[in-house]
Amino acid sequence: MKKALVLLAFVSMILIISSTSFAATSYVVTNDDNCSAASNTSSIYKLNTSNGNLSLMTTLNTGGLGNCGGFFASVGNTISRDAKCMYVYDGGTSDIAAFTVPGLAKVGNYSNAALNGAFPGGSMAMTPNGKYLYATYAGTQNIGAWKRNADCSLSFISTYVANSGIDTYSNLIVDPSGKGLVVSVDDLGYLELFAINSNGTLKDLAAANLNNTSCVNVGCFPTGIDITKGEFLVSGNAILGAGVFSMQLKGSSPFFTNINYTDQTSSGLCNGEVPWLSAAAYSSGSGPLFIGYSGFGAGCQSGVLTTNLSGGVITQVKANLINTASGYAGMIQNTGTWMVVSEWFNQLQVFKINNDGSLTATSQGPVTDNNANGALSFFIYPQTR
Repeated sequence: MKKALVLLAFVSMILIISSTSFAATSYVVTNDDNCSAASNTSSIYKLNTSNGNLSLMTTLNTGGLGNCGGFFASVGNTISRDAKCMYVYDGGTSDIAAFTVPGLAKVGNYSNAALNGAFPGGSMAMTPNGKYLYATYAGTQNIGAWKRNADCSLSFISTYVANSGIDTYSNLIVDPSGKGLVVSVDDLGYLELFAINSNGTLKDLAAANLNNTSCVNVGCFPTGIDITKGEFLVSGNAILGAGVFSMQLKGSSPFFTNINYTDQTSSGLCNGEVPWLSAAAYSSGSGPLFIGYSGFGAGCQSGVLTTNLSGGVITQVKANLINTASGYAGMIQNTGTWMVVSEWFNQLQVFKINNDGSLTATSQGPVTDNNANGALSFFIYPQTR
């Protein structure tokens, strides 16, 4: 089946205090993907790690516009590892808004005529050393490379297209070493690996042809990507069904090995696009792996599937059905025992992760983001992995 679309976008992080104080508190930072207001916005919530409650602290105007829609798993915001610069993707105006941290001063909006982020938008990823930022652009069906400057401004480097084919390239991720960029060639069923050169330019190295796995029986549309510290990669599959891709990423040819597709139909969930590794799974390759299921499609059920990753094998643990107001769920991330889920159109909900893999909603229930105009996306800062 075709990759599912849902409103989203992403915005960047941090608060009004100092980067040191951020480390002592958790924040949920959204991209409101607003295309109908005067400006797209990013809402910054404080996450109470004692009871899981969210409280709005501030809202930032990007000066651009969102798309009011897009891929469930798109990543539209990022913060540099040194917590000095944050960036927000404005798909509707095809720009990236830059802010300083911790002051949250707007630096500028950066675009290039060769890049168009029109619906369904795109995703962003930054190298661990904070030098380079990469983004996908659905309108022009290409990948843009940017250099981060000392003042947080961006300088355009170049555009790229995957050797496996032209596509909207719904997602991308930089590997933990900072030497490789993996891109979802979602419509064609590939994951493309680019080498990141010392000057930020890219070199296409290889592609994993997922059509050679058992997904060919149901559809092969890789979307959201996550990767362990040991370079074990997991990708969602946007189908009217349930399953995930997994493989080992290597530093030399053939680069992608042990490519597998794990069917998860028995979970009762549908359209799993957002894999998220727990801190344990990220650091050691073993531990809880959560899969966010959007529920997009006739008769589909949204929710979060708790699985266990061990030795490259993904085993189902607990299917958590989430009945949202619209029937759709989007981005998922956790910090400690708290799982945050975005719910189309404009809500966030926090769940307690129990020892058996089940999720229990907090008494606060869904929190409405009045600035959001889509299935808002988010990230949690600081990360616990």
